[in-house]
Amino acid sequence: METGKRFIDSGWRITIPKSMRLKLGWQVDTVVCVHWDGFELTICNPKTGCAKCPDISRVGALGKVVIPPKVREEARLYPGQILSLVLQGSKIVVAPEEKQLRCSACGSESDVKRILANVHLCKKCRDDLKAAALRSMNQTQQPALHEE
Repeated sequence: METGKRFIDSGWRITIPKSMRLKLGWQVDTVVCVHWDGFELTICNPKTGCAKCPDISRVGALGKVVIPPKVREEARLYPGQILSLVLQGSKIVVAPEEKQLRCSACGSESDVKRILANVHLCKKCRDDLKAAALRSMNQTQQPALHEE
């Protein structure tokens, strides 16, 4: 069983490893189905008349596949999220990694820490968030000016 790890880029694409593409016979412009069934995200060859294959994408340059809007909303995916890919027969099963090492806000891999459940921020985004919170607190704590 072949596995790999990839992340969702800012264009909602994931890169399918070359070895997996070769085993499946996928090349640039190969039509694939990206499907979320409520439990599992799969990428496979679409089957004629299959009701499960409404979300069609194409393999792009360097093996990139766009995750359709409906699928990413239903699966609650986000840019920068790290996914594990497992080749199972004629399909690739995709699942979020337990340990997300990219910033949820900007996708950076530098100095990322878990802030809340499934929310990871890099130092820059943490600092930006702290600064925004301080500005907000300062604005609400300003004494009101009264004219006499």
